[in-house]
This record gives sequence, C-alpha cells and structure tokens, in this order.
Amino acid sequence: MSHLHLHIGAGHTSLAQAHPAQQPSSMPIGWQSVLAAGPQRLPSPAALEMAIMQVEDAISTCWPQSLALNTISGSDPALYQIATQCGLPLQPGSQLGRHSVESLFSRLANAVEGGSAAGLPDAVDFVGSLLILRELMHHLDIAAITLERAAS
Repeated sequence: MSHLHLHIGAGHTSLAQAHPAQQPSSMPIGWQSVLAAGPQRLPSPAALEMAIMQVEDAISTCWPQSLALNTISGSDPALYQIATQCGLPLQPGSQLGRHSVESLFSRLANAVEGGSAAGLPDAVDFVGSLLILRELMHHLDIAAITLERAAS
C-alpha cells in the first residue's frame, strides 16, 4: 500500500493516497460531529465513552482490516496542536507516535473524570481530533503520524 495522508475534518475523516488517482477512503465522523458541544468544553465521561464507541464503529465499518503501517502523514492544524501537547517540535517531518498520542489521551480522560486539565486545550477541534487520532492509530495499527506542511 502506498503512503496515506490523514485529514480529520469537522464532519468526516479521510485517508487518501499520496497520489490522488484513487478516491480517499473516509468515515462520516469528524472532530465536530463526534462530540456534541455542550455548556462545558470538555465532554462528560459518558459523552466521551459514547464518542469512543461511535468512532470505533465507524472505523470497523470503513476500514475492516488493520492497515499495520509504520507511518501516515497529516497536516491538519489540530495534529500540530496535538504534537505540541506531546512535546514534539512543530516542524514538518516530526513524527507523532502512538505511545505519545495514548499518553495525551490518558491526560484528557483524566481531566474528563475530574482530574487536572492544566495546560490541556479544551477546544472541540482538539478534543475531537485527539479522540479520532487515538482510535485510528489503535484500531488500524498505525505506529506514527508524520507532520507535513499544510498545503497553501
């Protein structure tokens, strides 16, 4: 399989070939549609669990097999924000590993359960993108995301 590029949009998430000759494969869940925005910025524990189940179901429908990839690429602003939270340098070529994403998601889950959210962004695009990224990396067996410069 050739190199894939990840895009987590507001209403969908796609994995596209580096050469756009093929249609991207996508799921109808994005950072905005996965979490219903409520009066608080962080979701409730129940809302986070429901969102996880929703993303897992969408992944298993859209990508029924593990991709087992060492790396895919991405250039969404939320990916750069996630990389910052993981302590990575903000430059194209930096690799955001599955372990770092898991650790950051654990911080989010702790904050949702009432723990400290100090320094953790609570914007819907960050929280939704982190959730989707974590589930994709886990269920599709993606080891890392290589940050690319956003298209201008």
